[in-house]
Amino acid sequence: MVDLDLTSAKSERVTEVRRLHDRKHRESRGAFVVEGPAGVEAALARGITELYVTPEARQRYAPLVDAARAAGSRVALASDAVIAAMAETQQPQGIVAVCPLVTVSLESALEAVGRGGPACVVVLDRVGDPGNAGTVIRTADAMGASAVILTEGSVDPHNGKCVRATAGSLFHVPIACDEPIDKVVDSLRSAGVLLVAADAGGDVHLGTMGADAVLAGSVAWVFGNEAHGVHEDLAHAAHQTLAIPQYGGAESLNMAAAAAICLYATARAQRAH
Repeated sequence: MVDLDLTSAKSERVTEVRRLHDRKHRESRGAFVVEGPAGVEAALARGITELYVTPEARQRYAPLVDAARAAGSRVALASDAVIAAMAETQQPQGIVAVCPLVTVSLESALEAVGRGGPACVVVLDRVGDPGNAGTVIRTADAMGASAVILTEGSVDPHNGKCVRATAGSLFHVPIACDEPIDKVVDSLRSAGVLLVAADAGGDVHLGTMGADAVLAGSVAWVFGNEAHGVHEDLAHAAHQTLAIPQYGGAESLNMAAAAAICLYATARAQRAH
């Protein structure tokens, strides 16, 4: 059973969904687009407002579509042309969903910090690349991070490329965005969380007893803008700078790769105590 049958890529409904690829429209409507079965399945736990599927996808992903319908989502059959017009990707696999925005306030994101053991918070400072941001959110989720915070000037985590890069993790970890740096610093300090920054000239190398001692408690890793690094206010607020030892000829690491190493080191240190 479906609520609507869409065949024209020029319909008003298609135009409305397409507009959600623009940040201002997402914010005004309080919704964003998720493409593909994996993303839609992850979104289902948080709620889907509208679901659009081709007849073929309706059969292929029947349990997923039925679950969305049972949860109160509005389900519409759509032609291939309609799905292509709604989607950003070349192959959305015949299924597109409209979901409520997932971001929360900074206070809500930090609500669970310190409960049940040491916390790991990720701060993305003016990170502009949606692929990098999404990859870090995915890694943060995998490494058991308590929250992800994006400062003012960072990419919108509901950006389509960012959503796809999270591979569903956007729906698993609390995320706050557009937060002023001074508010972030004050809130983390109030929560008893130490700010830690990665720097090639850091005081201590990851993998050493000194680094493990720092990371064993509640920490917030700060990862900066791809071109300009961490804002000086955050750098000055950092309790410790830690360096990733490099043994080959590479000049530096991609921000997302560096974050993965740092977050793994933190998860390991926190679970060893």
